[in-house]
Amino acid sequence: MRDNSATITWTAALLTSGAGAALLFSAWPGINWAIWVTAASISVILSRIAGQKKVEAPLLVLLTWATVLSLGLAVTDKDPIRFFVVISDAMLLGLAVIAVGSESWSALSAKLLAAVPLLAPLRVWQATAYEAADAPGSISSPRARSIIRGTLLSLPIVLILIMLLGSADPVIRWGTDRIAEWLPDWSFPPRLLFFGFLLSITLGANSISSRQIGARLPNMPALPRTSTIGLTEQRMMLWSAAVVLWVFVVLQISYFIHPPPVAMDSGVTFAEYARRGFGELSFAATIVGAIILILEFTRPADATERDRRMLVRLELALLIALELVLVSAFRRVILYEQAYGFTTGRLFPQAYMVGMSLVLIALAIEVTRGSISVSFGRRVAEIALGVFTVLVFWNYEAWIVNQNIDRVAQSGKFDWYYADRLSRDAIPTLVSRRAELPPDARAGLEARLACARLPAERRWFEWNRSVRAADRALRSWDRPRCVRTPPPNPGVDTSLTTSTRPLDGPANKAASSTREE
Repeated sequence: MRDNSATITWTAALLTSGAGAALLFSAWPGINWAIWVTAASISVILSRIAGQKKVEAPLLVLLTWATVLSLGLAVTDKDPIRFFVVISDAMLLGLAVIAVGSESWSALSAKLLAAVPLLAPLRVWQATAYEAADAPGSISSPRARSIIRGTLLSLPIVLILIMLLGSADPVIRWGTDRIAEWLPDWSFPPRLLFFGFLLSITLGANSISSRQIGARLPNMPALPRTSTIGLTEQRMMLWSAAVVLWVFVVLQISYFIHPPPVAMDSGVTFAEYARRGFGELSFAATIVGAIILILEFTRPADATERDRRMLVRLELALLIALELVLVSAFRRVILYEQAYGFTTGRLFPQAYMVGMSLVLIALAIEVTRGSISVSFGRRVAEIALGVFTVLVFWNYEAWIVNQNIDRVAQSGKFDWYYADRLSRDAIPTLVSRRAELPPDARAGLEARLACARLPAERRWFEWNRSVRAADRALRSWDRPRCVRTPPPNPGVDTSLTTSTRPLDGPANKAASSTREE
């Protein structure tokens, strides 16, 4: 049975590495990344089954999440998102290798994330070396050895004959040409090195999956409690923070009844009121949440049950106030967007607030249970990865463009200069809805789109939905001739704009919807 397991382990590793070298090396990111991650995940699972081991739930969840996330490179063209997708997939696959044999999801903690970049490659390359050294002995059947030798001897003969006969027969030549067009261009020296690197990773991962029975999670020592904060100090810290936050919450509620400072001749403009503080409020919520964790960690061991109940009530009151503070910060961003338009710089803080709100709920659950468990760190990682996954598959740039164009009916303004700075994800929406823009904004946008480069022709494994949609959109209308606009006027004051340079061209007056006023 070990012979069959080794054969499957090697075969799956070779096929996965060959696919990676063929599809990933010197290629545009697209569906090829999803194909390789899927192949690597299936390879690990097949090796686990071939070794007659149980496919545990944590391993399956991590591999599935990595596979789903890898599809992000085929649906978006935003460089930062693509970078973080690759990093996240590498972390998930590395964590899956470390978690092989773990029966329960609760056995995993956030501490493992710190060990993945070093421990996962170390274990994988050790397993690769062991598997390579054990390969000759694993082929005990004379018939199997004969088949392998025959394949290695026959393959070069077949390839040489096809190359020679292709020059003499048009049918064979036509077939080889079609196959060559379908396959990527092989530049052997660097691509062979890349293949060897992938093989060293996939073979080791398959070997661990096939051989390892129980979990080998690293022993992450708990942080020593070198000091504590007294009960009196903790009560004072929690009371003072709770009073300040609840006063702020009451003031925010009062603004629903009484006008905010902008209408009371206080000198605070609407833009300053709406924008001022949503970053600070989010940061304050993060700091206070961290303070609660520190107080839980430094709580004296001799605290009575009554003292603990009192501190829990204070912490819950503080967490409720923090949730309301985040609601206030979220509302400020909404007011700012309604007044001055939508941008990614305003959307990302909202995503952070949603994630932070969920983290505070998870913290409240831990507090009510009496102590912070290792599960809290894992839940925080799950929430962060979940929010990131939503951003990967949601075309938020197209949504931003749609929202800003919808505002044109009320404001009559559209910041085409900002829209031009978005990625290809926004191009189809800009092209399809450009007729709804004011004349000046439409002229400026069309002038920029006229100079947009058409995406380069891609091979089938480099397919990307965003790039393909942008290409079709740019080819769907009769673009005017590209005319480069003159450089921006350095004398224009841009201190209040969201752009990094002043607007140029004839549409400046209509391109102010995402600026402060």
